[in-house]
Parts: sequence; C-alpha cells; structure tokens
Amino acid sequence: MNAAAADFREDTLPIAAEPDADTHLDIATRHLAGTGGRSNPVARHVLAFHWRQDHNRPLDQTFVSSPDHRIRIASGQLDPGAWWRISAAREPLGPPQWMVGLSKDIPEEFVTAVTEALIVPLPGTDWTGEKHPALKEGQFAGDAALDALVAAGWHKRGDIGGVRHVESPDRLARAVLRRNADPLDLMGHCALAIEAGPEDAGEPYWQALFTADVPALVTSAFVQALTDPAPLRRDGDGMDERLLAHAGYTMTQEGLLPLPRAYTDHDLDLATAQTLSSLLAFADQTVRVEDAMEVLADQVLPSTQQGPTASTSWGELPEEQRLLGAMLALDLVVDSSRYVHRLLGLSDADADAHCHDMFNPEGLVTHPVWDRVVDGAVPAVPLESLCFTNEDLYAAAGTVAAHVITCVEASGVSEGFYDQPIASRSTPDGEIICWQDLPDHIEWPAHDEVYRRFTAAGAKAVGLFAPGMPRPAPLVEAAPVHLAGPGHLAATTPAAPLLAAGWTPANTPFARYVSPCGRISTTEVARVAGAEWLTVYTDPSTDLPLWVLCADERTPAEITTAVHQALATTYTTAPADLRYSTPSGGLEPLAEAGWSEDNVAGHTFWTSPDGGTVMVDRTSNLVHAQGHAPGWLVTAGDISPGVQAGWTIEMTDRVPRPLRRAVTTALVRTTPVTRLARQLPAEHTAHLTAAP
Repeated sequence: MNAAAADFREDTLPIAAEPDADTHLDIATRHLAGTGGRSNPVARHVLAFHWRQDHNRPLDQTFVSSPDHRIRIASGQLDPGAWWRISAAREPLGPPQWMVGLSKDIPEEFVTAVTEALIVPLPGTDWTGEKHPALKEGQFAGDAALDALVAAGWHKRGDIGGVRHVESPDRLARAVLRRNADPLDLMGHCALAIEAGPEDAGEPYWQALFTADVPALVTSAFVQALTDPAPLRRDGDGMDERLLAHAGYTMTQEGLLPLPRAYTDHDLDLATAQTLSSLLAFADQTVRVEDAMEVLADQVLPSTQQGPTASTSWGELPEEQRLLGAMLALDLVVDSSRYVHRLLGLSDADADAHCHDMFNPEGLVTHPVWDRVVDGAVPAVPLESLCFTNEDLYAAAGTVAAHVITCVEASGVSEGFYDQPIASRSTPDGEIICWQDLPDHIEWPAHDEVYRRFTAAGAKAVGLFAPGMPRPAPLVEAAPVHLAGPGHLAATTPAAPLLAAGWTPANTPFARYVSPCGRISTTEVARVAGAEWLTVYTDPSTDLPLWVLCADERTPAEITTAVHQALATTYTTAPADLRYSTPSGGLEPLAEAGWSEDNVAGHTFWTSPDGGTVMVDRTSNLVHAQGHAPGWLVTAGDISPGVQAGWTIEMTDRVPRPLRRAVTTALVRTTPVTRLARQLPAEHTAHLTAAP
C-alpha cells in the first residue's frame, strides 16, 4: 500500500522490524474505527423491554418495534446509505414524526448509542406512549450537536444561508446542519448529516442522517459516542484497508505491519521554519514602518528602566528617532530569517539544507524599506544623541517580529510551504514528494499543525534577539574611519563648522556656503550615494579658481567635517594662509604613523601600513586641476570598477597646508566612529573592526 495513505498521528507506533501477529488495535479516532464486531444494537430492546422483532429472511431485513408501535428500528434496508433506519410516530403505526438513517459501515457503537437512548430510563421520565421523550415536538437541537463537536475540537467551516459546516481536526469527518430542511427529507437534504471519509473521495466511509424533528436525546447520544475519547477496540484483520492505513498499518499474511508516516515531526518543524524564514525575510514588505512605530509606541525602552528617572517609551521619543528605531528594528527582523529555525530547536545544518536556499545568510540584509520611507536617506538624527541602545532595538525587534507573525492567517502559512518537498520523503534516486502531493485529508492536518507551531513561534519571537542568538548589532563603533563608509551624514553635519564661523548659505539649486569675504564657497552636491563636497577659492583678480578641494559622496563624514573645521579655523585665525599656500607640508601625520613613501614614474605615493587600504598620490591626473597641474589624490577602500565602496578626495596643488594636514590627520585616526551597521561597506569587512 502507498505510504502516502498513512495519516500522521502523534501516537503512531514506530515502524516495527517484524509484523505483529496480534492484529487487535485500539483506534482513538472513532470515526475511522470501522463497523466493529457486528453486535446486535437492539438485543436489549427485545430481551429486556419486550420490543417486537420481525425478520424478513429473503431480504435479510430485521424490524424491531416498541411495544406501543410508535418507535421502529429497521436494519438491512435496500439503501446502504441508510442500512439502519430508526423512526418514531406520535400514534401507533402512524406516519413518522422523525427519522434517522445510519449507513451499513458505521461503527456499531454509534448505532447502539442511538438505540440505547430510546430505552435507557431516566428518573421521573415516562417512557411509554405519547409521553415518550423521543416524541415531544420542538426538541431538535442541531446547533447544540454541532456546538458539541466544536467543543470536542472540530473546526468551524462556515455558516452561510442557514447551512452550517464543521469538520474534524483530521478533515476526515464533517457535519452539515440545514436549518430550513424539509422536516421529513432523510435521503436528500436532511436537517443534519454527519459523514466520515475524504471529502473528495466520492462515497463516504459512513454517514448518519437526521431529519428536522429528531429529539436532542438522540442527536446528543450520537455525538457523545462520536467524540468519546475512549478508543474503540478493533481486529485489524477485519478492517477496511483504508481505515487500517489511517491508523498507520497494513495487513500482511504475517500480521499487522506499521506503515511509514506520511511526514514526521521533524518535517513539520522544517515546514514551519521555512514558512517563518520566508515571512521574516520580507517583513519590511509585510509591515509598514508606520505600523511598526505604532506597535512600539507603548513599549518601554529597557535602557530607561535603570536608575531613578522615569522610564521612557518609544512613543515618547522624537519623531525622527522613532522612525529610525522602527527601521532598524525591521532590519533586525528581516535578518532573523536566517536563524529563525533555532526557535524550533532545528540545527543550522537543517536550515542550510531545507530553509535558506533562497536567502543570503550573511549578516544584515538590505531591503528597499529605507528607500521607500526616506528616499534613500537615513532619518536626520545625530547618532551620538540617540535615546535608544542596541538592547532597546533587540526588544523592539522581538515585538515587531511577533506582530509580523501573528498577523498571518492560516491560509498564508500554508502558502509558505505547500509546494516544498517533504524532507523525510526524498529518496536517494531523486524522487521528491511535496506537501501538496499528499491527499487532502493528510495534507490539511499538517497545515493545521504547522500553523499551530507557527503561531507558537510568534509568542516567543522575542527569543530571536536574546543573548546567544546570532543577532547583529545595529549600532556599532567602527575603525579605521577611512573604511567605515560615509556614515550617518546628519550625525556630523559637515557644514556645521562653516556656519559656526559666520559663513552664509547661498540661494542656489545646491546647498552652498560662502565665506564672509565671498571668495571661498563650499557646495554640497547631491549624488545617488550621498553628498559630494566641493570647496573652491576664487582669485579676485582673475575670477578663476585659485585652488579646489573635492571630497566625493562616499568620503566619511568625519573626514569632510575635519576639512571644513580646518577651513573655518584658518579663515578666522590666518586668512592669508588660504590664499598664499605652499605645495609642501601637511603630510607629517602620515610619516609619524608609519606610512611608506615611494616614487614611481613621476608619482609620489604615501601608503598606509595596513596593507595599503588608503593611499595619497602626488599626481597631475586630477579632474579639477587646470592644464594637468600637479595635485593630491587621496583614495581609500575598494575603488575597483563597478564597486561603490571606496572614496576619493582631490586637492589641487595650492590647497592650503592646514587643509592637507586636516585630511592626513583624519586618515591616521584610530578612534572608532559611530555607524549604523547596515552602512558599513561589505567590501571593507576584512579590514574593519566593528563592535557594538
């Protein structure tokens, strides 16, 4: 028998090495137990309560009637869908008030439950004549029957147009209640129908049909028998092979042989992990930054819970800090997609093999969330003034991750894994079985279980960012500065030294700052990757540039700021030095820091001692120099074609010595600078030191 027919159950026995000669089984899922031993559900009626029994031998039909001929139980009916037909009439031998039809292969315990309900005496109850409880009008309790099924773990499947549906957890039994059914319609569209078997299999394993006036004592007895947690004892040798497969067995000549499971507990964990990983990897597309800010509004920052001052919540922070915090928290959530499997106790090896083939497992992932929210720029807030820490961001990320997970409905979870292979079902010859290849009655319980594990992971999502997890630090201290990227431009505000020295912004398309004398201007030119800073000293006698200094858009903000500080200070204390400058000097910090000097083909190079990650070149090949006049070219990091990580500064020959010294002093700086980890150039990782 195909192993795919075997249902998954937590209590399924492990695969045995040999068949079991004892063919008896205890079937806990009662609606899959089969008919049983063919006991006589009406024997007590005849023997103890003097009901009349008639037998039609040619048709093998039996009829049992109550002493007053108001209640009738028939078996062996020609329609197998109602092999047992039970009816009651208000008058002896009168037309039926209600009917019940039970198919031939229904578990015998269900038939007995219904027939026994008609004779078991209750205190103070008149069980004779028209006062019999089964003959009272207005007792039908179809909704109560379905409510009892739901209370036993069955799932609601809709209530539309007066028709209510519920389904068993394994999706192999279902009940339909039609509130407006014809009172005596049994075989067409009866008031209450309960059946077992795959929904798409055509004919059910069994069915139970109830007309509209069936009393509550009958429907209640049936539902109680159906949902009783006590297992039903069966001889596997006489069971339908389909039912035997649902129990996890097949019958051989030697006895019962356990079937392999359609999927294992490990498969369910892998499917859950893959779905979680898929969701979190694109969390910034599932949850807007504004939504994340709202989710975090009332959350207290852990770092503010220390000390005598009052605690602070995210909602109390300045708007720009809230925005930046939410964006960084979403970054962490996205990054956690590479190790979310650890919440389920899965190993990294499992994740690499089954969950991460579509994601980059290296560090923080960059997604369009930043571009969508702030047009590519980081919210303008100085990092040094942030009111939150990495630990605050970890706590925020846990909250956002939980929100992302709990917002997904069951159908969305199913979409995350239904077309993925089942790990344990892959074979050495390359055969692959996916979840969607399983029969519905096997696949859908797996979906339900994966959804349960999925939502349980959401409840402990904060654990994704606990100590010991491979959580990255969003805020870091990085060194050396020349490899740390342009940084958080608003944090250092390169124009600030000029404004403090009395320079004025000019009314131009680009941000331009002009010295009080009007001869020097520094222009911020917006580029795709940042801002290029161009400083020009204009000779008043010729109206031509006397010298030019240009820092491209990838130059670290701290270096650009150092140049502007030197420019502002020199303008204030020794303005003549800005006009009458010598081409020598200003490189002393390089020699003091151990840089090497070489002369090659007319070029003089100063190279950093860390393997040449930054170089100063005395050259005539400058973009901003007139007539190929010599000047200075500073290059740092990776400036290979097609790589956008390194940066350059050009200085024409007459750039004042204080500015050259400001550049070289910044180049040998060893003090770490504050950065967002996501902004560190990946190409420089091998030469960077970054710590939270």
